[in-house]
Amino acid sequence: MNYTQIYPIFSLIARQKHIRHISWMKRFLERVLQIANAPVRLANVINVLQSTVGNEDQAYLVITKSDLTAPIEEADKTRDNTFSGMTSALDFLKRLGTPEQQQAAERVIERVTYHKVNISDKYEDENEKIAQVVQDLKGGSLATDIATLNLTATVTLLEQQNQQVISLMKQRQTDRSTQEGNAMAKARAATDAAFEDVVLVLNAFAITEFNGQSSPYDEIIRIINSDINYYSQYVFTNATVAGTGTGTGSPSPNSPEGEGDTNQGGTTPTTPDTPSDPGTGGDTPGTITPSDPGTGGGGTSDGDEG
Repeated sequence: MNYTQIYPIFSLIARQKHIRHISWMKRFLERVLQIANAPVRLANVINVLQSTVGNEDQAYLVITKSDLTAPIEEADKTRDNTFSGMTSALDFLKRLGTPEQQQAAERVIERVTYHKVNISDKYEDENEKIAQVVQDLKGGSLATDIATLNLTATVTLLEQQNQQVISLMKQRQTDRSTQEGNAMAKARAATDAAFEDVVLVLNAFAITEFNGQSSPYDEIIRIINSDINYYSQYVFTNATVAGTGTGTGSPSPNSPEGEGDTNQGGTTPTTPDTPSDPGTGGDTPGTITPSDPGTGGGGTSDGDEG
């Protein structure tokens, strides 16, 4: 018989970064909470899922907050001001310095331009590029040019300020790693277990209440499978799910989450609009009320996004 079942997706979800993991769990929870007159067994596992998703959401807030975020931003601004001041001085000396300074400024500007420093880059990118610039300007003939331009102290200051940003970011990641191990891993494991239980029970009811043509749960399962296809294509990276194509690998769930701090002008990739944007937060739907044991039920309540 052709039973309607939820696509297997657990192994893919387990490999996702925290933000994508919680986004999926919130979407899935919203869907199953719409089941009307759920049997007691199904209602119970959905209620457990609701509790674990709430706990994971709170654990995620813990690892994304840090007392070091503001100091990092301030240190970055200070570094950017020094770098911008240095490049302005180079431009000035190239045009109005002594002939020796003009030639030296031209050589230094050429080397700085080669590294393509952009103060609106993500912090990690800017950290590395400025470190490379400083290394070049402190060595060889360029060090002599920097001395000719009276910018030796400026280059040293830029190096110190760049290292300050790097050190603060390392400390923040150390803090997050500790918090992650203590909170997020446990919260995710509990949510994963609850999710598997809901899928198992919902699929089972779709079989036991099959009348030869359909079950009361076919509609909600089709909606969930549509969500799975959407997440596989637009949210989860390099996904492979039934009917969605092929891919390889997925990011580690332990990747830091302010994943790639965006600097002042940074941008974040977007995904196509959908009737309900996944993981947007908001109040969690109310606890599901089970029907009387053995009454069956199923279907979806009014107002489903469909």
